[in-house]
Amino acid sequence: MNTTSHTLVSATLALLAGLLLCGCGSAPTSYYSTLKRTVVDAKDDVLGTTPTSSAFFNDDDTPLTSINYDAADTMMGMFSPALNKNSPIYYENFTNRVDMNDAAPFGALVAEQVAARLAMRNFRVTAGKPRLIKDEGPNPLLTNDIDPRTPQEKLAKAQAERDMDQPPQACLLSGDYFVAGRVIYITAKVTALAGGQIMAAHSWVAPLNRSTRAMLPRPAGNAGMTPSVRTSLGTSPHRIANPRGQPQVYGDRDLLK
Repeated sequence: MNTTSHTLVSATLALLAGLLLCGCGSAPTSYYSTLKRTVVDAKDDVLGTTPTSSAFFNDDDTPLTSINYDAADTMMGMFSPALNKNSPIYYENFTNRVDMNDAAPFGALVAEQVAARLAMRNFRVTAGKPRLIKDEGPNPLLTNDIDPRTPQEKLAKAQAERDMDQPPQACLLSGDYFVAGRVIYITAKVTALAGGQIMAAHSWVAPLNRSTRAMLPRPAGNAGMTPSVRTSLGTSPHRIANPRGQPQVYGDRDLLK
């Protein structure tokens, strides 16, 4: 009897130990092993102070500068082999595809950030009205018979030879944007002023978050969403309760009684 009881107790303890080990080691059944919990989350669970509501949409807070810089780098990889770095690159504000006369600051900011990235990569970003490059004839460094002596003269002659093989050409950076849903579609291109050849074109998206929304045009007038519930009474409350205008007898009431 004692041996049977001892065996039964040992088997029960072994079974409980096995269940505990399975419960602790199994990832799908362990809540804390599947989530990276913070001290605040753990405190909320223990004290029961977990918020009962949360944001309906989680905004993408990626900085707009980083997105536009990446787009500029992609464009540089397209036109860099075929464009002389001495080529002036003019730029203009990106326009709203829906409203070309939109004066919101979003288009201007995107154009300036893309142009700034090109300037950081030693491209000749030029402000002002776009204009063609005047043909001034061959470079004097290539026509004279004097050999360059100083390092500066050698670099200047080498650059003149590259310019002869690949002459600089003025270009224009332009683009537009379109707001759809929770993203902003942006398209940009670099076009040669002489001939209209598109040297590079690229499209990317930016998130529609609190920062970008503040730079976009606001609805004019009373445009916007219509409330789903009545926010004001268009007529007298008595007329709503008595639409047929039947005579009513109101007795005097003493509210103090």
